Amino acid sequence: MTRRVGLRGRAGPVVAFAGVLALTAAGCSETDPVVFVDAVVDEHTGVGDDAGGDVSVARETSSSGSSAATTLPVTPIVVDRAWSPANATAEITGTGALVDDIVTVDGELAVIDSFTIDADGRFSLRVTIDDEGAHTVCVRDSCSRVFTLAADAESIGEVEAKIAQARSIAATMFDAQAEFPDWSVEVSGPFASIGGTTDPVTKTITVFANRGRSVEDFVVTLLHEWAHVLDAERLDDDERAAYTSFRGYGPSTPWRSEGDHSIEAWSGQPSEDFAEVMVALWTASTEQPHQVRTVAPGGPPDDIVFETVIGFLAP
Repeated sequence: MTRRVGLRGRAGPVVAFAGVLALTAAGCSETDPVVFVDAVVDEHTGVGDDAGGDVSVARETSSSGSSAATTLPVTPIVVDRAWSPANATAEITGTGALVDDIVTVDGELAVIDSFTIDADGRFSLRVTIDDEGAHTVCVRDSCSRVFTLAADAESIGEVEAKIAQARSIAATMFDAQAEFPDWSVEVSGPFASIGGTTDPVTKTITVFANRGRSVEDFVVTLLHEWAHVLDAERLDDDERAAYTSFRGYGPSTPWRSEGDHSIEAWSGQPSEDFAEVMVALWTASTEQPHQVRTVAPGGPPDDIVFETVIGFLAP
């Protein structure tokens, strides 16, 4: 049997817990950061000297007109998941919660949308959070960090739909499926400052579903990553050295600088200039030709640059 608790919030003590989710990756940077993911949650640590054991609470009972204090065991709360399933919403699931447990968001009484407790003791709690950002959601003294988006923010589904449309458009400019049938494109959740990555080992392009980007932005990301695939699959070291010299870089310039993938650093990397030139080449005859984001010593690409690059890639 499931009990549905229609509570809007209660006052009580809050024990804060800082959950941290660290993400690291390397790739091509194109957008502002945005993250909404499952949060790291804590487990109950016990009270007094009996850490990890049951918590005791005093409750008043009456028998034959008299009052007496009775100590009842309270099961510690264990949170299985803390996440944001929808805009302006945080959800906490786990075991051990009680009907009258206090629920807070950032130390204030929570606006509870739903609170269900199953017969086996499992609970599911949803609260409304209007402000976008990272928040501390506490059920009794078990707290979790959850990142929520504003109610009117672009949803992950809307972003993924843009990427699907962008893939179709990009395929009309470069038939990647025919050229590289053993490569695949995956869509990952939003990631701070990363537009996409190319992994020659797994033969996978990853596009990150960062909100606030247009279909055209995702088209550029896809073409840029396919250009890195061309680099990995078709160019040899002699051709890379020839391109580096042709674009005005010094002979000691590394093809790619490890560790710095910001757009600001692209101009000093021939590999990124090559990718940008390829995007410009593929989009040259479209209504929106790509303006390269690198500033190579040789200047912006022109028809001579395009013809030279095509020569590098010829069988």
